Amino acid sequence: MSDTICQIVDSSGNLPRSFIEQYRIREVPFYFKFNNPDFYRENVDYKIDEFYRHMEEYPDEVPTTSCPNIYDWLTVFEEQYAKGIKKFIVTTISSKLSSSFQTAVSAKEIFKETNQDIQMEVINSNTCACGQAALEIGIAKMIDSGGEFGDIVETIYKMITNASTLFVVNSLKYMKSGGRIGGAAAFLGRLIDIRPICEFVNGVVRPIKAVRGRKHSLKAMIDTAVSRMIDVNKLIIIIQNARCQEDAGYIIRYLRERTNFAGHIYDGDLGIIVGAHSGPGAIGIGFVEHPQM
Repeated sequence: MSDTICQIVDSSGNLPRSFIEQYRIREVPFYFKFNNPDFYRENVDYKIDEFYRHMEEYPDEVPTTSCPNIYDWLTVFEEQYAKGIKKFIVTTISSKLSSSFQTAVSAKEIFKETNQDIQMEVINSNTCACGQAALEIGIAKMIDSGGEFGDIVETIYKMITNASTLFVVNSLKYMKSGGRIGGAAAFLGRLIDIRPICEFVNGVVRPIKAVRGRKHSLKAMIDTAVSRMIDVNKLIIIIQNARCQEDAGYIIRYLRERTNFAGHIYDGDLGIIVGAHSGPGAIGIGFVEHPQM
């Protein structure tokens, strides 16, 4: 057991549940709440479909979110250490979007004071959602193949530099509420049906282009993604959507048509914490080059 590497993630990437089980990944949940005093844990207390349904039924209740606390991280570290595991690779949402990275680092420092025989790397993914998930899928595969701790960590930092996350929202309301765009831009977008294509650059949101109409925005997002793919056969690709599975199917078909890619494309839900700031109908693609593929 001492040579086993435990992979721990925060819930921002929202890896497919079946993948988490298959690769025995530990997920530390974010918290969220609506217009009430009670916080819920992502993927623990609330189903994703129920969350988005609530947003649709109560559009004036914009949810708020909170990152895992130090105790949350310590609990998982201690549980795994008790099983004999002494090597840990931890990944979090971009430190520019949340304090999750800092709380994980603080928990590591406390944990190492009494457990000096461990190796632990806490990694700022510099992205979130599907880009973070693509990175974490790559990490899981390296651990599963028996890679050495130091080699895996070195490779992860290289992968972070070429990870991409592109997304389209169905409504600008939630990006405005989260401070990602101004009120004037949101109002204008509603008037002329603008669907901005955005990406995460150095851990923050940056608009790429404004496209009119849903279908055109989906195509433009994939066209932009394809333009950045050097060797598609070396990529880990994941699509995440917030209650728009039909659109997810469409962009997967269009992506395969554009690239002739016949490999596996992961497909899953956009997690609650990211969805709280993008809303129902948001959809994105994340991809990263994996050196072992």
